[in-house]
Amino acid sequence: MDIQNTKEIQACALRRLTDAPQAKRVAAVYAGVTLGLSALVTLLGLLLDGMMSQATGLSGMGRRTFLSSAQTMLPWVVTLVTMCVELGYQAAMLRVCRGQYVSPQTLRLGFDRFWVLLRCILLEGLILFGIIFGSIYLATMIFMMTPLSRQVMEVLTPIMENVTLLSPEMVLDDALYAQLMQAMIPAFVLCAIVIAAAAIPVLFRLRMSRFVLIDKPGIGALGALRESRKMMKGNCMKLFKLDVRLWWYYGAEILASFLCYGDVLLPMVGIRLPIRDTVSYYLFFVLYLAAQFAVYYFLRNPAEVSYAIAYDAIRPKEPKTEGVVLGSIFQQ
Repeated sequence: MDIQNTKEIQACALRRLTDAPQAKRVAAVYAGVTLGLSALVTLLGLLLDGMMSQATGLSGMGRRTFLSSAQTMLPWVVTLVTMCVELGYQAAMLRVCRGQYVSPQTLRLGFDRFWVLLRCILLEGLILFGIIFGSIYLATMIFMMTPLSRQVMEVLTPIMENVTLLSPEMVLDDALYAQLMQAMIPAFVLCAIVIAAAAIPVLFRLRMSRFVLIDKPGIGALGALRESRKMMKGNCMKLFKLDVRLWWYYGAEILASFLCYGDVLLPMVGIRLPIRDTVSYYLFFVLYLAAQFAVYYFLRNPAEVSYAIAYDAIRPKEPKTEGVVLGSIFQQ
């Protein structure tokens, strides 16, 4: 199948899902695990806050330190677990794409590939960090060497004239700080443009690395990134067209995310609910969980199977005798 034919990819994904009714059960388990962990962290954070408030005085210092450390570590643990479940979910949708049997047990695949998955994510993070750092440096140099920095210099020059060896501190009052931030807007915009221009093509080239990890159990993290880069050569724009074609999924994700911040967004438009701020926060959080579950259950499968079909369309073809087994029988 041609990856450029996004309409046919979507139609094929719907056919594959029709032939795999158990895929909805996988989506329900995936949504329940990921969103349940998110809710658990929120509730445990509230509980730990209450316990820390009770541990007062010097005698409770050790307990507060322990509870604070546990509160800090919880999101990291949940992130690692969610990372593994996410890979297992992608493996399940790849099996659906190929007409293979799938069950919630497939979600365990990510835990079997934990270390290679973690190394892959860390490598991606290092690459992205390097790109962002280099882009900010380049954007700063462009900003300082062009007339874009003229307004900033006009704000800073009077301040610098008052800086001496005896009083080297730069004092900015609120008015000067506001002027400086206003003058720095072109720099922020330039940084965003340079970062996007440098990072987006690289991120697109690495997008198939998860499918490579699933499809080739013996491959390492660096090898997966390399394979993804090779596959995506000449296909980045085609995959972007598929992203655009799946606008309904991303739109639903954005709307669900807005619910999570409803307690902040409503006052910004002049709407205030007749309830306490804490109650409002948890109310919108519950609404977010419900909306996100609906997005995962009804919309995530067609989108993810579409990406799996796109992966199959561009991956190097191998003889059937060397075909891939996606996990053991216990992961099926």
